Amino acid sequence: MPVRPRLTVSRYVIFLDFEGFRYRGHEAIELESQEDVRLDAEGVKVTSVRANGREVEFSQDEKGVTIRTGRFSGFLEVDFEGEAAERLVGIYRAKQDNDYYISTQFESVHARKMFPCVDDPAYKARFKLTVRVPRDLHVISNMPIERVTLEGDRKVVEFYETPPMSTYLLYLGVGRWEELVDEGGRYVVAAPSGRTKYGRLALWAARRSVEFYERYFGIPYPMPKMHLIAVPEFAFGAMENWGAITFRENALLAPEDADLAQRRRVAEVVAHEIAHQWFGDLVTMRWWDDLWLNESFATFMSFKALSSFAPELMPWENFVLGETEGAMLRDSLSTTHPIHVEVSTPDEIEGIFDEISYGKGASVLRMVEYFLGESFRKGLSSYLEHFKYSNAEARDLWEAIQPFTTVPVVDLMNDWIMKPGYPYVIVEPKGDRVRLTQHRFSLVRKVEDLTYMVPVTLEVNGRRVDVVLRSREQEVTVGEEVRRLKANLDRAGFYRVLYRDLSKLSELNSFEAYGLVNDYYYFMLSGLVSRDEYLRAVSMVEGRAEYLPALELSDQLFTLFLVNPTAFGDRALRYHRSQLEAVSARPEEHFRELAGRLAHRLAVMDRGYAGELAKQFGKPVDPNMRQAVYTAYAVATGDLEGLRREYDSQPLDSEKVKVLNAAVQVRDRSALASALEWVASGKRQNMLYALMAAYNPEGRDVLWGWLRDGGLDRLEKAFEGTAIVYRWLMGVIPFIGLGREREVEDFFASRPEGSRPEVRGGLELLEAYSRLRS
Repeated sequence: MPVRPRLTVSRYVIFLDFEGFRYRGHEAIELESQEDVRLDAEGVKVTSVRANGREVEFSQDEKGVTIRTGRFSGFLEVDFEGEAAERLVGIYRAKQDNDYYISTQFESVHARKMFPCVDDPAYKARFKLTVRVPRDLHVISNMPIERVTLEGDRKVVEFYETPPMSTYLLYLGVGRWEELVDEGGRYVVAAPSGRTKYGRLALWAARRSVEFYERYFGIPYPMPKMHLIAVPEFAFGAMENWGAITFRENALLAPEDADLAQRRRVAEVVAHEIAHQWFGDLVTMRWWDDLWLNESFATFMSFKALSSFAPELMPWENFVLGETEGAMLRDSLSTTHPIHVEVSTPDEIEGIFDEISYGKGASVLRMVEYFLGESFRKGLSSYLEHFKYSNAEARDLWEAIQPFTTVPVVDLMNDWIMKPGYPYVIVEPKGDRVRLTQHRFSLVRKVEDLTYMVPVTLEVNGRRVDVVLRSREQEVTVGEEVRRLKANLDRAGFYRVLYRDLSKLSELNSFEAYGLVNDYYYFMLSGLVSRDEYLRAVSMVEGRAEYLPALELSDQLFTLFLVNPTAFGDRALRYHRSQLEAVSARPEEHFRELAGRLAHRLAVMDRGYAGELAKQFGKPVDPNMRQAVYTAYAVATGDLEGLRREYDSQPLDSEKVKVLNAAVQVRDRSALASALEWVASGKRQNMLYALMAAYNPEGRDVLWGWLRDGGLDRLEKAFEGTAIVYRWLMGVIPFIGLGREREVEDFFASRPEGSRPEVRGGLELLEAYSRLRS
């Protein structure tokens, strides 16, 4: 955490006067300081400063402004000028059809791009915001509008003052917003004109989420209203601005006939951001090294909320598929970091918005809750009540939970958040005992073999046995001959399991069957088991036509097809054909979603199948099959003009991105080059879909040439101020680098991003995949 002089900020009174995209601002900051005041300011020109009404000297550099106050208590008045620029952070402008909208994205350190401030989460203050805009524009902020004053063709909009909050949570939106208001008036979807009719699912999810969190935490939603705002251009999925949550359009709006994945995405993202209204907004981390306190809890709680009011969306199945699996992959590389990580610079802060802060933290919380039960909830409620409207650290939370349980929560959680990586546990039956041995799991590189406090859950001869494994090796006596056993029940633990004797494995539920093949897939990649041992685990599961294990095996076999079609192609094709036949007749929607996913991958792998499925293009199909049909059409015909027409006919981004994903699957090299240019020349937020060409078996050369010859530079410029491009690269490098490993390594070694952990992690994963080609 940066060291600042003793400083207290109480209140910002801000006035912004817009002329087009430029504005003049005036703010009065109520504060106390023991020495000269330093305000963060980037891209904002300060023109004058007064301290308690007296002009004072100041100096400005590219990072901020130093005001010669000496020891001071009272109001600093600052006049400044700024602009809503063409970017995706700070205050920026975004085009939708023929209209421009002004919006803000301040997390993590971008409030300073709109107004001079102490841009640090620990310096909470109240905000009183007033803006002058053209009369025909609508203005949205965190609080309700207090009054509107008309001034000819302009108007002044004044908002009620906020509760104490961090600068990164302030929001301002200006434009021709259209609103859909819930019956009670509390929840409002705001979107560009003509789009709010697609916000009904989001309103429903918002209402149900708040009801769940109010019951679970025992604390009412703290704000008087909640805006859910679809921003035309948005770098992230969504942002939890207190009382004015912003979203990428496809994370908020859904057509009436939306597929299951789109409905789940809207409901989950809405629930995630609303969880932040308590975890992150009401109680905020003291500094960004505890970012995970915000993101892990919002991630974990969003799936918990969904499981209570929308179990048909298969929330926990998708939690382990998305959050846990992604985190375990990232955490198995030498480039990982602990959940709690020291950061100081903006680049370091942006770099930790990753699978560790979200997925690993959330998965560790699921593991601990599974072990603790109701004690976990009681501790959370106590923590929120004690620290509301203030800041906290991770230890504060563990100490709030500890009085409700005899499990050493403080030691357990500190162990998990302060160490990188995770263990694999060798489970070996020995007569009436089970020997547990742990080692740190690493995919490629040799890393320090740490030991962890592992809350191991076992079922031995049908009886549950819980044990905290604290050392390298421990034996558990069960009192009778071990006939059947399994470990990591319900796949709730953040560790892998290697069985010494698979013949004694108990019957597995779908989560545990998923866990078995997931573990053995990564054991194969790491060299812990042979290809034959992996395929034996696959054979134990592949006949189960169940949602979770089938999705996992589809993902694995499709990946192996892309890496080495000679060795794995026949197995991948057989599995997808047989599973598709088995689930296509099932009426439940999650099986229709599974069928759509299988069909999409089969179309990529099998041109004959793609040709048959492509005949459905332009016809009404099950919403869950739309992506597969688009992909099949692209593979079979290469008709970009037909795909463009389909793209233009779709009103929402949620459907348009399906077409973009399909377009980069065309097989002709010239057509693929055109597809990449089409995707990269459209909406800034959608440029990254060009990278999906990495999963085109015949398109990697074209994508690599495009990235190497300027495409990567274009992506970096579009997403400047974020680390999003590098997180995508980690998943793309292992495929575009196959067969050209040295060339790709040399390219990134010659560029600044080559030192980033995401890029180095991608190269490490490339090494693991390359071994499968030998």
